[in-house]
Amino acid sequence: MKYFDAHAHYLDRKFNRDRHDLMLDMHDEGVKYIVNSTSSKDLERGLQLAKKYDFVYLSILDDHYYKENADIDKDEVWINTLLDESVAKLKKLCGQNKKIVAMGEFGMDFRRTPLTSDELRKQSFWFKKDLEASRRLELPVVIHSGNACQQVFDALKEADMPDYGHGRGMIHCYLGSPQMALDYIEMGYIISVTGLVTHRSVRGKNLVEVVKKVPLKHMVIETDCPYLTPEPFRDKRNDSGYLRLTVEEIAKIKNVFPEEVADITTANAKALFGIQ
Repeated sequence: MKYFDAHAHYLDRKFNRDRHDLMLDMHDEGVKYIVNSTSSKDLERGLQLAKKYDFVYLSILDDHYYKENADIDKDEVWINTLLDESVAKLKKLCGQNKKIVAMGEFGMDFRRTPLTSDELRKQSFWFKKDLEASRRLELPVVIHSGNACQQVFDALKEADMPDYGHGRGMIHCYLGSPQMALDYIEMGYIISVTGLVTHRSVRGKNLVEVVKKVPLKHMVIETDCPYLTPEPFRDKRNDSGYLRLTVEEIAKIKNVFPEEVADITTANAKALFGIQ
């Protein structure tokens, strides 16, 4: 079987010891595509990783310092100027590096408490700016939602982004309701399923219900490694080699062969990211 890991973090220090050997082993075991998430500060390392391994692609995040230092009520002109400069720089970079296939992950995160109303407003503001940048770059988005399912959904619906290509992007590590997943599909997004589907936690059980409702043609799989390792390896470092466990669980839930899940989710991810 061939697997496509739609979202991973292989620049994480947990891979420093054996990154090269792991990449070679996983590829031999059927992991034929990986989209690695890369921040601005790690962009050069991310590009080097993608250059070294022809099956590794990049999702980039524009996480510059001004997002923390700007006063969103007073610095609108400055912010828009910096956004224009950043988009121009990234557009040139994308033109030079065909391995860049998406923007993100970005979104909203309410896991840290307590959050002030000002912090919530800032998150919403920068989320919309990132969406604007991705639209101008014509890149699909990788959307992050940390305990903010409804707020992220509402923001994306309000943004009304135009559909470019197979879809607008993927909802990374989806943990919302089955109905919201179907609503996302109607909006043009694809649902990304992690190893949490193998867990017998509340989140895992909810994800099982999502998998039951979401057609395979609207689904991709990811590891989010080194996090969210599937059972029975839950406390170990995650990597793309464990995708087979996620595929097997999805196949069991939908009563199909694992090969069908692997083939369809791989085709979906290739179409989403524009990979031939």
